[in-house]
Amino acid sequence: MKTERVLQIEQYIINHEVVTTQELMDYFKISINTLRRDLSELEQKGSIEKIYGGAKKADVAADAQKPNTFLKEYSERNIINSEQKSLIAKKAAELIEENDIIFIDTGTSTVPLLQYLDDFRHLTIVTNSVYVLFNALNMSRFTVVGLPGMLKGETASLVGNECLRTIDRYNINKAFMACTTFSLENGVCNSSIEEYSIKRKVIKNSSVNILLVDESKFDKSSLLTFAIPEDFQYIVTDKMPGKNYTEYFDRNHIKLILADQNS
Repeated sequence: MKTERVLQIEQYIINHEVVTTQELMDYFKISINTLRRDLSELEQKGSIEKIYGGAKKADVAADAQKPNTFLKEYSERNIINSEQKSLIAKKAAELIEENDIIFIDTGTSTVPLLQYLDDFRHLTIVTNSVYVLFNALNMSRFTVVGLPGMLKGETASLVGNECLRTIDRYNINKAFMACTTFSLENGVCNSSIEEYSIKRKVIKNSSVNILLVDESKFDKSSLLTFAIPEDFQYIVTDKMPGKNYTEYFDRNHIKLILADQNS
């Protein structure tokens, strides 16, 4: 599909910073005319710049510290740092034990957890994620509880007061949570007003809270702070954060877990 291809081209250019037209044509197997249209669309969006013979990542250094106040579509977020998110999910799954009652959040970092549950005979999975529910269709050995609510397309989630009320019924052993951004100054943030209360409620109702966050989300801020770092017993990420983070985690008894290619 065109939308997915354009997003993949965007991420390719951002990852490689400078690429040639021929490189993009060969990698994505598209014509020069199709590529020109896609690049024009991305340049208009502001994420890339067309240059002679190719394209480069837009200069976003000046905007790096600006709050991330808007919410991208789930499909768009899902392809960003997807390899790192899978590694993080695989490592986080090591914290699960047989017969656990776990909550799986709606983020693109948490949904991949389902790929790493093959060794378990029985778990109870509570979620408001449409993608978790869909991918759990073939996991009949598990008890899967879908929280009720209104569908929010951007996050592929179910939200609303009914969802909030239903969370109170369940005693969750471990909550696997995602976020939009993370910093010591502004805490654990997200950009969805509707999901804010749900995340807070889950954290309150869970015995152990686990944050899955890739390194691209550190030192940034977004619309709403739904938790502070101390709300989490574990933080799973793909790269060692700065000394200010590690010292803070040590002082507050937060266990940092690193996921990498060898984990």
